[in-house]
Amino acid sequence: MNTLRILVDAAFASEQMVGLSRYTNRIAAALAEQSTVTILTTTPSVFRNTGCSTIAVPEWTRSPGRRFVWQMTMLRHYCTRQFDVLFCPTPVSPPGVRIPVISVVHDLTPLVISRVHSPHYKTLFWLGLQTLRSAAAVITVSHHTMRDLSKLGIVPPSRTHVVTEGPGLTPTGRPGGCGRELQPYLLYVGGHWRHKNLLRLLKAFRTLKVDLRLRLVMVGGGPAELTQLAIARLGLVDDVVLLSAVTDDCLNDLYANCQAFVFPSLYEGFGLPVLEAMCHGAPVVCSHASSLPEVAGPAALYFDPYSPTDIATKIRRVLDDADTASSLRRLGAERTKLFSWRDSAFRILAIAARSVGR
Repeated sequence: MNTLRILVDAAFASEQMVGLSRYTNRIAAALAEQSTVTILTTTPSVFRNTGCSTIAVPEWTRSPGRRFVWQMTMLRHYCTRQFDVLFCPTPVSPPGVRIPVISVVHDLTPLVISRVHSPHYKTLFWLGLQTLRSAAAVITVSHHTMRDLSKLGIVPPSRTHVVTEGPGLTPTGRPGGCGRELQPYLLYVGGHWRHKNLLRLLKAFRTLKVDLRLRLVMVGGGPAELTQLAIARLGLVDDVVLLSAVTDDCLNDLYANCQAFVFPSLYEGFGLPVLEAMCHGAPVVCSHASSLPEVAGPAALYFDPYSPTDIATKIRRVLDDADTASSLRRLGAERTKLFSWRDSAFRILAIAARSVGR
């Protein structure tokens, strides 16, 4: 079979390697090992070491609203016959494209969780989903997201495929210097949006602080005002460390040296930080909601995310029982073997080959 030529729409990619930017960087590099990949981007430096070619697109496409207009009107002009497939890591299928389009739906947070996004963004998201009717194939990153998408009746099951992610960050062995300076600590990595459920995590942590010398390190961006207010109200100012942006080496160190990784989210499309934590040997204590059991399987201790008492109880079990912590580390190391970007790329290329009739 001839090598597939993949065009990737990454107009959204930013230099901050989190979320969708990290996903696109990792999957593009894996695709490039088995195909020819060209990336449409405003930040070519993000893809410097991926083995991909880049094409510069207008910088104003970084804005969600303007990017949607660009995708609906101008993106088609880049999709010439020199490419076999357009791969869209966002849930959109541009009209008028003469090559097959494969789009990715990571989650349906704007529709499922209220007050996370503005009405304007929700409208753009909904309109983008409607365009998936014309996609040759739609990929979801978990069975949970596939079930959410199927309820909308937009894409038939025959054109929907589950392709999981690999770890966004893996151990490098390079010293980061962050974690050891903060020990002992619990670690949370994510954002500060409402569905991340951080208020209940903080309430649980307050009960643990009664007789434990322990910090809570929270890494992530987004609107942190409510988190900061809760920290002050609960009297945890000296016990919680907020880090909005850290280097990969620092994050590696934080994962590797935490007493436990705690993830209380109410809704995830996949749950990449959980996979990353397991890769680094951290015992995982997490919510049993949405897609998280698909990722962690038997390698996590689960709690009811609506109960601060249950959150605290499960964390305490890992802290007090060395056998439980050791078992979770061992199970996590085994579990991570099920997820790799190379396998994900192989599955995407198989879907692409079928889309072009190969």
